[in-house]
Amino acid sequence: MTSEPLFRSEPYTRTCDAQIVAVNDRGGIILDRTLFYPRGGGQPGDSGVLKLSGGGEITIATTVKGGSEDGDDAIFHVPAEGSPTPIVGDRVTVDLDWQRRHRHMRVHTCLHLLSAVLPYPVTGGQVGDAKGRLDFDIQEAGLDKEAITAELN
Repeated sequence: MTSEPLFRSEPYTRTCDAQIVAVNDRGGIILDRTLFYPRGGGQPGDSGVLKLSGGGEITIATTVKGGSEDGDDAIFHVPAEGSPTPIVGDRVTVDLDWQRRHRHMRVHTCLHLLSAVLPYPVTGGQVGDAKGRLDFDIQEAGLDKEAITAELN
């Protein structure tokens, strides 16, 4: 079961309407469409709120991609502890934590710029709210911090 990944075509959209199409035995919620980017590639999953059409809301702690038992393309919205269990078929308003997403987007872009400036293969990385990390395959130490900063600016 897959969700339409609106985060790919509409990365700056903050809210959308959706329908709950499944809830797995661990409480993960699958929507017919979503703005929430799932955790992957060193980047945390999005968080936010699902506002229920009948009132109330479900706080989403993170978003993850399903494993092979759930379907590799399934996107699960993981509710925070104590959130109500939704009913399949319910309509919701997806409300993305935009401030957090935008911080991730900015750090992600900075890491791409850094990888373009340094002539070394990237072997790993991680995106966070306020900082990120890239791992490079460098044969010998001796990076010139001032030269790298000048190239980035």
